[in-house]
Amino acid sequence: MELRRQISRKLYEEHVAVIDLLGRFGRALERLGAGPPAADDPAWRVLLVQVGTALEYEITRHFDLEETQLFPRLHARGEGDLAELLYEDHVMIRGVTSPLLRLVARAQAGALDAAGWRSLKVAGLELVERLGSHAEKEQGALVPLVDEMLDEATDQELWTQYTS
Repeated sequence: MELRRQISRKLYEEHVAVIDLLGRFGRALERLGAGPPAADDPAWRVLLVQVGTALEYEITRHFDLEETQLFPRLHARGEGDLAELLYEDHVMIRGVTSPLLRLVARAQAGALDAAGWRSLKVAGLELVERLGSHAEKEQGALVPLVDEMLDEATDQELWTQYTS
């Protein structure tokens, strides 16, 4: 996909990164079975940090850019149905993310029992499905529209705000 605008390229890159991370997280969760990983498993520790950081970023800056800057432009362009659909996804994703972040923090602190690990697995797999599907949807629908609808000056203004 040839993208002309900085914002559309950034969205694309962030979606690719989160889809990759979700894939790794989902595979790791599937390997959990019914019990937790070893307490000294370095791969899990790194993955939990990556997931926690990505989710905090994804549900704040990335969603905020879309909701405050891009969705209103979609509405103005007559693409309000798409904006509403993506916003509804954001609401559902936030609903899964908040409790999952608490579980991730507890796992990082070594404070999850077997039931906590089961809860982390269930919430994690739900997030993998919801956020992964959402990112794919945005790759196919939102990113091309953003690239088309932003002029160079608006793109530069949004880029400056987003990267500062």
